[in-house]
Amino acid sequence: MIAGLLAACNNDSKVAGAAETKDAKPAVPLAYTPAYSSSFEIGNPAYAAMIVQGSWKDWENNSMDNMKSWVADTILAFQSDNAMVKGVDSLQARWKRDRARYTSVVDTIDAVMAVYSTDKKENWVLVWARDFSTDNTGKADTIAIMETWRINKDGKADMLLQYDRHTRKK
Repeated sequence: MIAGLLAACNNDSKVAGAAETKDAKPAVPLAYTPAYSSSFEIGNPAYAAMIVQGSWKDWENNSMDNMKSWVADTILAFQSDNAMVKGVDSLQARWKRDRARYTSVVDTIDAVMAVYSTDKKENWVLVWARDFSTDNTGKADTIAIMETWRINKDGKADMLLQYDRHTRKK
């Protein structure tokens, strides 16, 4: 499904801030042919900083009013609860509503990487993180989250693929 989404989101226009390449690198031999791409290089680190600030630090600080500075008007967000959200206004409203359920949030970024697909000419940011939160009833929870963000030619996030896993109970 993800490969299909990525393939459907192909944008062949040159992306601002992307690393320059002469030709797309040949794909490495794999047991399966990737539906989207296997030709990536390190991307623009400013995009990683933008996503960590906007998607993580602003969530932790409950300051989603900054969202329109880094999210495209046409964002398509596939949230980890299987909800699909279209448009920056809808995403901002949802995130504000969701964040209001918590009295405390502390986020930890485990890894972040900006990558550039040399054959698709698209920028992406990959984030692995953990969210430690306490809801309004006092219940504490920990969630491991993986986000994949696509960055458009204007340098704004225009797609989010988000996945999570709650900490397993022993």
